[in-house]
Amino acid sequence: MTGSDRAHSDRSLEETIAEGSGAPGFDRDIPADRAFACDDCGRRWYYDRRRCPDCGRSSADASTVPLETGEVVATTTVETTPPDVRAPNHLALARFDEVQLIAQAAAGDLSPGDAVRFEGSHRLRESRDRTDPRLVAVDDA
Repeated sequence: MTGSDRAHSDRSLEETIAEGSGAPGFDRDIPADRAFACDDCGRRWYYDRRRCPDCGRSSADASTVPLETGEVVATTTVETTPPDVRAPNHLALARFDEVQLIAQAAAGDLSPGDAVRFEGSHRLRESRDRTDPRLVAVDDA
């Protein structure tokens, strides 16, 4: 463990969230197929946070960029879901260059190593009007 890792692990959850190192309580107000990009250092990240994880610039100044083609790292299927979420709910951990995220997959046929992209307009929760794309295999798109 490096010194910076140790310093990070010694902070409280409240301090971590206050600095933007975690996303709890933040509303992602951009489409699921876009990432944040720091206008100062170029770092990209997916989950909303108050500051750039590299240079500390306010994320209010960040741009958004499209996530083009990524690669599946892992998949899972959730069989027991809340009442307003589809079941089974297919999820994939995917990496788009330096950006890694978990998103709903359109089908349960994705495997680690598959190339994916976001596609479509789906209601992710029945109780919300907002729609977002799901991950699909590039060959299927």
